[in-house]
Amino acid sequence: MVVCFDLRTEKFSCVKFSGISSKAKPASQTLVNYNGKLGLLMSEDFCCVYGGSKSFELWVLRDAAKHEWSTHIYVLPLLWKDMVIETMCIDGMVGTSEIVLSACNRDVHSYVIYYNVESKRITKVGVQGIEAFQGKDVDIRLTLNYVENVKLL
Repeated sequence: MVVCFDLRTEKFSCVKFSGISSKAKPASQTLVNYNGKLGLLMSEDFCCVYGGSKSFELWVLRDAAKHEWSTHIYVLPLLWKDMVIETMCIDGMVGTSEIVLSACNRDVHSYVIYYNVESKRITKVGVQGIEAFQGKDVDIRLTLNYVENVKLL
């Protein structure tokens, strides 16, 4: 369940996911900030992507009061199947143009993939130092768009 709070009326309301693709279930998808609006990012196999995947869907909440959603479908380039060697999880978006993916098997979390939906470009970025933790019981999580304010109040 996603809940909204209207600052003017000081009332809570729930976001309805009606009108979204029948396979979409918010709990199994990736919620993202898309231009300041709620977005629901998914692939053909919900929140997992593999070499055979062909596209991503992004559902954007246009109007929370009317429960109106718009959809964007991004087709992956042919190079995709050569870049992805394992099942990847959709971790979110950076800005409005790059989808970030990481290995679903956290023991092998040695790279992330950025897919730019505007330029259709795929960038694979290696993460050094993770090898030291392989085989150990460590929970490695990817955090996007993190900002810390260290200003003293």
